[in-house]
Amino acid sequence: MKRKHLIMACTALVAVAGVYALGRWSAMPASPLASGADGRGVPAAAVSAPDLATSPVQVRKGGPLPPPTQPLGTTFTDLQARANAGDADAARRLVHDLDRCSRLRAAEWNNAGTTNTLLERRTEGMNAAQLRTYQALLDAMDVRRQTAGKSRELCAGVDDKMLGTLVANIAQAARLGDADARACYLGQGPLYDVRSLLENPGILQSYRRDATAMIESGVAAGDWRVVDLLQRAYEPGAQGMLAGMLGPDPAQHYRYLKLYRLGAESHRTAQLDRQIAAVAANLPPEERYEADRWAQTAFKENFNGPSTTATPQGWDACTF
Repeated sequence: MKRKHLIMACTALVAVAGVYALGRWSAMPASPLASGADGRGVPAAAVSAPDLATSPVQVRKGGPLPPPTQPLGTTFTDLQARANAGDADAARRLVHDLDRCSRLRAAEWNNAGTTNTLLERRTEGMNAAQLRTYQALLDAMDVRRQTAGKSRELCAGVDDKMLGTLVANIAQAARLGDADARACYLGQGPLYDVRSLLENPGILQSYRRDATAMIESGVAAGDWRVVDLLQRAYEPGAQGMLAGMLGPDPAQHYRYLKLYRLGAESHRTAQLDRQIAAVAANLPPEERYEADRWAQTAFKENFNGPSTTATPQGWDACTF
């Protein structure tokens, strides 16, 4: 009996997580774009993208976007052209729609497996509580089915060539000031779509230049996600695209960790204090002093709100 309860509980968690994830993919946050675009014109995609590498592009406001229910297959060309021309809203919309469509296949595959497992379960011998749980799982699967259906409608006409522009469009949206795209591009960069990276290895060349500008704009905008990404990337032994670009640097790790600690909520401070003490033990006093002074100044001038709320443990830099 206990084993049955455990199986049902695990299945419930999978179903609920799937509903939540699909809901996040289908949502289009309406928060305003953050300031701090670097203003450089770099092609946002290989599909019908003009050569903007030598032409400065200003962030501009375009006309109304297509209705959110209109299939991306029919809006892609227009959104791409507007994003390349510096329309921040179009760039942001394009990233959200492409990301949703790129996840659709995996979501449908997982949904099918979970649904089959659920429908094959025998209900004979279940007590009232188990039957209620089973019904809740069926309802959750129905929500997932409806959400997937809406995603299929949005993604009608989208081909692999369009999906292959996702990383380049994330970079363009980040250049135009979108904070979500900036966090994702700094955290994952071209690695967010390894297949596209293997087909277009040239996109690695612009990552260092773009990431440097995005770091500066993120700190200036008071983006705690950028601070957390940096303190992790500078830590000796860190892995990932940003860590590989920056290289290990205990002094910089201490600097951003100290800034992050200044904005931390009380339930995270003890752990952060232990980390800071361990790093500080290996730094010269003058480096600690300079880092402490910098962190205090940056915190006072640029940051508001708790750092740990903006970046809860296990947070995903690429959750659009």
